[in-house]
Amino acid sequence: MRITIKCFAASREIVGQRELVIDVRAGATVADLRDVLFETYPRLIDLRLRFAVNAVYAAQEVELHDGDEVACIPPVGGG
Repeated sequence: MRITIKCFAASREIVGQRELVIDVRAGATVADLRDVLFETYPRLIDLRLRFAVNAVYAAQEVELHDGDEVACIPPVGGG
């Protein structure tokens, strides 16, 4: 399955791109995708990322489907 990954803020700086397209196995979950990203870009581990699938925040056990768009959202600070 082909998944598009959108990177924002610090995650974009680490990955070096705004968007990635990767292939994952059928039945892969958000947690599986997270593990692939952390293996490829270990510095992402420190960001405590949240993930959104097709613009909806998603739990780690959400199953991905071909063509899904997953956003990597780092914590937002401000005040």
